[in-house]
Amino acid sequence: MTTLFQINALLRFLIEMLTLILLIFLGLAKYQFPFNLMIGILVPVIIYVIWSIYMAPLSPHRARLWGRITIEVVIFGLCASMLTTRISGHAGLVYGVLVSLNAIVAHIGVAVTSKFILQESGI
Repeated sequence: MTTLFQINALLRFLIEMLTLILLIFLGLAKYQFPFNLMIGILVPVIIYVIWSIYMAPLSPHRARLWGRITIEVVIFGLCASMLTTRISGHAGLVYGVLVSLNAIVAHIGVAVTSKFILQESGI
């Protein structure tokens, strides 16, 4: 079971990187100046900073569960909507479903792993 969650964690990292790459590409290629610079450079930098402060597993300021879920919905929803409107509806749908399934498995994995650790430690 933990192997599934480890594979999902790797997929999650790849999805996070893909999200930043997609936002950069969509911003620079699909918008006119000056919006292309704002969306293609500024938005990914802001997302990177927010993610590193509030979402990183070892961050001292990591958000609680509902805060992380809210941040994920905003970031991944933004990318899915940009894909839908600027590339194709099918690409946005596939991306959204993939991200949603990955997030569900990731949050289940955290809950199961935490419960397992508590049971093993006798707490």
